[in-house]
Amino acid sequence: MRRRDFLTTGIGGAAGLAAIRPVASLADAGTTVAAPTAPAVYFLPGYRPDLAHYRGRPVPEAPEFRRQLPEGYSGEATLVTRIDEADGSIRRALLPIRGHAITLNPAGGPAFWNSMDRAMQLAFDPATLELVALRNLGEDFVGGGHAIALPDGKHVLATERRSYASWQGDPGKHEGRLAIRDAENLRLVEAFGCGGMAPHDAVLLPDGKHVAVANYGSLLGADGWHPEIHAPSISVVELASGRLAANFPSDDRTAEVRHLAADSDGAPLALLVRRGSIEERDALLRDVAEIYEPDGSSFDDGAYLPAPIWRPGAPPGARAIWPADRLDARQGQTVLYDARAGEFIAVFTASHRVIAIDAKSSRITACVDTERLGLRYPRGVGLHPDGEHYAVSGSWQDIMLFRRGTHAPAPERRIGASLFHHSHLTVG
Repeated sequence: MRRRDFLTTGIGGAAGLAAIRPVASLADAGTTVAAPTAPAVYFLPGYRPDLAHYRGRPVPEAPEFRRQLPEGYSGEATLVTRIDEADGSIRRALLPIRGHAITLNPAGGPAFWNSMDRAMQLAFDPATLELVALRNLGEDFVGGGHAIALPDGKHVLATERRSYASWQGDPGKHEGRLAIRDAENLRLVEAFGCGGMAPHDAVLLPDGKHVAVANYGSLLGADGWHPEIHAPSISVVELASGRLAANFPSDDRTAEVRHLAADSDGAPLALLVRRGSIEERDALLRDVAEIYEPDGSSFDDGAYLPAPIWRPGAPPGARAIWPADRLDARQGQTVLYDARAGEFIAVFTASHRVIAIDAKSSRITACVDTERLGLRYPRGVGLHPDGEHYAVSGSWQDIMLFRRGTHAPAPERRIGASLFHHSHLTVG
């Protein structure tokens, strides 16, 4: 099958499996959940299942949560949480992956889960959380963390990175790939270069013919936390041919290009991420004359330092977008485009901020301090199916809704739940 054939039909497919009993419920907890006109289903991958307990034991040891792990499995596992606004139910399961972002098939069928820097990829039933397929990439490639459900409904496009452990002297020797895989069994159908080093996030452009890819352009340094940055970029690849249509090298070689979105014209906007030392972070915060806690978004010896929002298509002097206080731009985590409001919406985890950027002028239109609202370490953001709100999830707990366009919080729509540290929120 040719690449252009993947773009000709609507998304479809199905996998009907027996239901798993919910192990917790918002209703059981006495939480009042408003009944939205179009209820959402939220999926969140918890990195720290070791901090979750069930019936007096850690979740990774609980048989009730190990049903989807292969017999004798001792590798990494991520705790997926599924929250359904329609009935208030919460379902959870351990799946055998170091997972980062979950990709739903909008018309049904298995959800796809790409690993982050590991060889495993899997598909699972989004209603029951039961495992549908599990595949190992082998030794040459690892998962890049993100994927796109293709419009034909039968395939997904995953970012995959080369497994080189050290710098080879040329970014081309580290070029990652875009892999087209069968959405049901994850079989590799076709793969082609992504035009960049260490690809991560990806977005299908409005023309349906091109994909924009955020390339870290880095390798992990010898100290285990400080990236060795060589070629951060955004690449644009034509799906029908696999041809590199455009490449935007970053002007800032001290920061990685991690996540991106594109406006209605297909123009990308990306979040740059800069890592530094604890000492550098503390020096930046010496003039902050208020109580704050240590950065709970990092679990290594490094810290997140301010980095700009990047608009590669703008004139050279206007490509870096900064909030009034640069400390608000620490650890850009997720960004999406709201076509109705004509805005990009981005979350910055370490600084507890939601920032909106006007797509036409590239000006910041809102900067919301979520910590003051009780939502700490915002990670995921997704448009709500009611068409009026977007959802933001805290790394460790809770989901809060904000009104599109005004960014006013909707406290009556808040969902209280422990989420055990995650990066992205998927809304179905």
